[in-house]
Amino acid sequence: MSSRASISQLDPPTRRELRKARTRRQLLDAARSLFVKRGYDATRPQDIARAAAVATGTFYLHFDDKRDAFLAFTDEAAAELMECVRAHATAGDFAGRLRQFLEAILEYSERHPGVLPAAFADASVIAAGASEGACLRDRLALSLAQSLREGIQRGDLRGDYDPAVIAHAIVGLVQQGLRYGTHAGIERGPLLEDLVRFCARALVSDGRS
Repeated sequence: MSSRASISQLDPPTRRELRKARTRRQLLDAARSLFVKRGYDATRPQDIARAAAVATGTFYLHFDDKRDAFLAFTDEAAAELMECVRAHATAGDFAGRLRQFLEAILEYSERHPGVLPAAFADASVIAAGASEGACLRDRLALSLAQSLREGIQRGDLRGDYDPAVIAHAIVGLVQQGLRYGTHAGIERGPLLEDLVRFCARALVSDGRS
């Protein structure tokens, strides 16, 4: 790489680039707020533009359509959540790691009310052509599947199942379990204990598999 190319990479962003980044940030913040409050179906591009205080045409300079904006929202939420999951991750047995995983999800939910329900409501939106791993549910499952594979390799977990299938199943189980527990007013400790104990009993190796 030439010295000129190296120097150009260090050049500060221009005013136009900064303005463009600020506008995209305004639109993404507005989209996030509306998707959380109204849901995907009830949110229109013009609503997002109005909430961001820009023209509707400006929306289309940054996003192809509403679905593109939604994918940007879920991508950002997924990155935030996975960072929270990594911050909680420590060494320990499967039950301990799963509990940390669930605690991270609950902590993120409390810090960002409504974001996860909105981001999880993506099945029909994501299905149309998005790659595997694009949605929040897939990212959580991929992370959990890797943890399951590592547990199988160590001999801690049963090896007679497909980690990817089980990881997706656990994410669905946890999503519904946490939703019900929250609505039913079940305290966090007993709620997490039920979910963790159920999964551990099914997956932890007894030394015979």
